[in-house]
Amino acid sequence: MSMLYRPIDFLVVLLLCYYIFSCVFIERHYCAAPLDPHSENPLMRATYDYAKEWNPLFLARPDWLRVATCFSSYGLLWGYIVLLFGFLWRANAVRIFGLMFVSFKLNAILFYYWMEMVEHGVPSIPMFLAADGPYIVGIVLVLLRLCPAQPFGHTLVDVKEKDT
Repeated sequence: MSMLYRPIDFLVVLLLCYYIFSCVFIERHYCAAPLDPHSENPLMRATYDYAKEWNPLFLARPDWLRVATCFSSYGLLWGYIVLLFGFLWRANAVRIFGLMFVSFKLNAILFYYWMEMVEHGVPSIPMFLAADGPYIVGIVLVLLRLCPAQPFGHTLVDVKEKDT
């Protein structure tokens, strides 16, 4: 079945691409060095401008956030890739990994949101969520999508086993 006929899966795939993009093109640089308003990289200049205005904790770059971002960039990236291919190929085998992975990510994102919104405060919750809200949306969609025992329907192996 085409991805166009699976709108939830299509949205999950788009969100996973957003996360992968963020890991490779933003978080990797943030991990290596503080944000620089004079960076040659226009995306990093835009990230600096956004953080200065709407996410001062990200701009302050405390050690715990730098380490968490490095872990996301170099570790969680692989989980996003596995989920991406699982959703593209409708692989039921990704279910257990996916549920464990998003449970871990949920724990990390809730801690991050707590630190951002409660401990430090953000200038504007809607503007903060413009960049970070898609993570919660993706987690909820993946959890809902992967909860059934056969999230992508019966596979060829399942059908063959029924015939015997």
